[in-house]
Amino acid sequence: MSFFDSLLPGHRPEGAQSMYAAIDLGSNSFHLVIARELHGQVQIVDKHKEMIRLRSGLDKKGYLTETAFDNGIACLERFGQLIKNLPPNHVRAVGTNTLRNARNSQAFLAQAKQALGHDIQIIGGQEEARLIYLGVAHDLPQTDEQRLVMDIGGGSTEYIIGKAFEHEHLTSTEMGCVSITQRFFHKPEISEKRMSKAISRCRQVLRPHYRKLTRMGWDNAYGASGSIKALGNILVENGWDGAEDGSQPGSITLKGLYQIRDAILKGGSVAKADLKGLKEERVPVLAGGLAILIATFEELKIAQMLVSSNALREGLIYDTLGRLYDADVRETSVAAAQAWLKVDQPQADAVAETSLDLYQQASEVWELQNTEYDYDKLLKWAAQLHEAGIALSYKRYRYHSAYLIENFDMAGFTQQEKQMLGALLLNHRGKFLVEPFARLDTPHDTRLQRLTVLLRLAVRLHRGRETERPSMQLNVFHQTGLAIRFESGWLANHPLTQLDLETEAQHMAAAGFELIFE
Repeated sequence: MSFFDSLLPGHRPEGAQSMYAAIDLGSNSFHLVIARELHGQVQIVDKHKEMIRLRSGLDKKGYLTETAFDNGIACLERFGQLIKNLPPNHVRAVGTNTLRNARNSQAFLAQAKQALGHDIQIIGGQEEARLIYLGVAHDLPQTDEQRLVMDIGGGSTEYIIGKAFEHEHLTSTEMGCVSITQRFFHKPEISEKRMSKAISRCRQVLRPHYRKLTRMGWDNAYGASGSIKALGNILVENGWDGAEDGSQPGSITLKGLYQIRDAILKGGSVAKADLKGLKEERVPVLAGGLAILIATFEELKIAQMLVSSNALREGLIYDTLGRLYDADVRETSVAAAQAWLKVDQPQADAVAETSLDLYQQASEVWELQNTEYDYDKLLKWAAQLHEAGIALSYKRYRYHSAYLIENFDMAGFTQQEKQMLGALLLNHRGKFLVEPFARLDTPHDTRLQRLTVLLRLAVRLHRGRETERPSMQLNVFHQTGLAIRFESGWLANHPLTQLDLETEAQHMAAAGFELIFE
């Protein structure tokens, strides 16, 4: 079954020939994949990779050095040339572990957006794991097998258990081929003692997840990422792959990994080891990746691992197609959060419906439509979750709502998206706090304030928890002014709403907006 067969019927354009791009700003390398959707199948048409080594470019204080910073920007300028003619909503660019942690990542992202021509979103470890699994799953036959998928990045390693296209468990650990190399193999010479210490440390990092992973179990294990591909290729080229032990040819076994380790120890370094198939670009980080993979095989008792050609960037392509064809995993995440926090569903739906009605009337003047981001979806999700904090306490619940959603692991949402949701939730009532918007990139800072105004009005109009909304006309003027005209006699019959709107006009005035109504 193809990916598109799993989408809702009636939403797939037959014979569509569209181009999509996914950019992965990893801790070790930057990847670009360009794909075409052709008759329900995804076809890769171009790939480009550059070894930027962002993680190695972090100084002692956690800042990207000038060299790493400039190399990354220059790479994205080259990427930008390849994707400049693609529709904005067909391009997804994400940053992972190093950009999650670098202290000057916001400055980098600001310049990176100019270089690439598109927004770059930072994703958390759980979201990174989900996208990796999605990419690998589409590289495999669709069977009922339970899978363990592993991906070694520059700064983190992900482990996922799943079946078909659905993951059942996601784990992201703070160890990667660059970070382990920096800690244990910062000198070219590699001793048995250093290798043993590195493997022991990796087993220690994995140990808290051991019980969960092994209890769930798997039928087959699959590895993705440059490190695993490189080690798999070395095993094949040297005749140390699974075929040597009667396992599947081309597979990775613990015996084969020990043979690579022994060859490195015999040579005294990765560069001096007699390893056929080792590419020069992998020499600086191979030891770290090897230590992580050996530790994983030992800790999880893996018999053999097959190598997948897909990874996070392919997962981004499929996730983008899902969003465009009504299979947006973020909808599922919002519904799950509502259920877990026991949100009043009818009230949330009523506020969402009115918010979107106001959005349609204001979006053209406020430049909210036809942008790179779907602001209407963000507004709807904020409306559906605005009362989430009541699960903790009614007192200061808007603060609880913002905190909960910003810190939830919500599949499909980037860190920036959760931050934007948090700003909306924090400001859906009460004093208008502008500080959260100042932390957002342009143009989100301005547009999110406008979305907040619409959400606040919808919340006010449904304070009585009526599911029906009044007939009204909204006009936007001078970019910061709103005029609402209600049907004749409606406000007179809803005196509390009239008082609420008078109070709201004062709050909005303090934030630089003008509200008039009749």
